Amino acid sequence: MKIKVDRFSLKFALLIMVVLFSGALVAQSTEVKPKEEEDAPKKKVETKLTEVVVTDSLPSSELLNRAIAWVKEENAKYVKKGGTSSGSKAECIASFSIKPKELNPEVDYTGKILMKVVIEVKDSKYRYTVSEIKHVSKSGKVNGGNIDNVVPECGSMVLKDVTWKKMKGEALRNAALVVADLKEGMKKVSTEVKTDEW
Repeated sequence: MKIKVDRFSLKFALLIMVVLFSGALVAQSTEVKPKEEEDAPKKKVETKLTEVVVTDSLPSSELLNRAIAWVKEENAKYVKKGGTSSGSKAECIASFSIKPKELNPEVDYTGKILMKVVIEVKDSKYRYTVSEIKHVSKSGKVNGGNIDNVVPECGSMVLKDVTWKKMKGEALRNAALVVADLKEGMKKVSTEVKTDEW
């Protein structure tokens, strides 16, 4: 049995084989390479309120005394605890009470908004940083955690998105209140500050 093949059918068969073979090669050599940006872990953006405030030729010792006096000073709106000072900086934790404003809230997130306040001093200037802003609930079941979290620590099923956003806004307003109070406290001469010593 002899198969008779003409030139046209031979060229056509050869063309189809070349197309199929090249398609198979392209399919095998196409690899999805991850971008370098995706390989490296993304840095979390942390919410910080920071500013360098220049003063009128005050020595760093006076600015440090003012910062320590501010840390020790009591405030009716929030509590400062864990006050420490070392070298050229003073720091504390500011704590605000937070509770739902509704009469019968969907979830009771009553607790505290905590933030770390650091004051660093140099001659004629100081820098404050308010960071590590987080929510801790009284019950421990509805912790929001760090305000930079998109989803609260307790989960979005427990603490709804709208409520979490309201809490974040309140935390940032409280941080701004601390900053305003700090700036006022740093304007007071350290000898003017009332002390409780006797």
